Amino acid sequence: MARKEACFPTAIWADASFISLTAHAQRLYLLLLTHRELDAAGMLPLLPRRWSQYAADTTRETVRAALDELTAAGWAAIDEDTEELYLPKFFAYARIGTQPRRVIGALDAIGRCSSARLQALATIDLADAVASCTPRMPRGLRAEILMRDGNRCRACGWQPGDPVPARNGRVVYRGLEIDHIHPRSKGGTDEPANLQVLCTSCNARKGAR
Repeated sequence: MARKEACFPTAIWADASFISLTAHAQRLYLLLLTHRELDAAGMLPLLPRRWSQYAADTTRETVRAALDELTAAGWAAIDEDTEELYLPKFFAYARIGTQPRRVIGALDAIGRCSSARLQALATIDLADAVASCTPRMPRGLRAEILMRDGNRCRACGWQPGDPVPARNGRVVYRGLEIDHIHPRSKGGTDEPANLQVLCTSCNARKGAR
């Protein structure tokens, strides 16, 4: 499914490495970062001819030159054989490490990539993004529910520190989430009696049932 919105880091304008790029390279990077076809792993098909149509003063040659500049500076990685492109800073900008369900989606997207080299780069970057995000300290009602439920999933009993079962032959990220037993979308309240602790996997399976 094509994206309808994108996360754009305003701090990019204070990044000396980005500021040192030419205007064509900067504009191409912003196009790639906000492109509707960019997937959950920060990858998209390598289509320089199509990208040259987004601005009147841009040609396929200027796009290729801008791509060379981005790859040399570490803002993009390309596999010419599989015709795929990866944005190494995508996970950090999207703060994906704080969103367990998006981590699962990113792993699935990485698995669909045809390039072994880009898969390896994305896997390392994703692990770094998760490791660099300090878990938020539970406060207020969230802390109350976590303590009441013993800091473990009420459905399967999983708690932080326990092994994470593999899915489709690989281990996926898992955390604890506060779930509305009777969903908000169906009139559920934030009263403690309507809240429970579920792990990411159990909560995803439950959905809005």
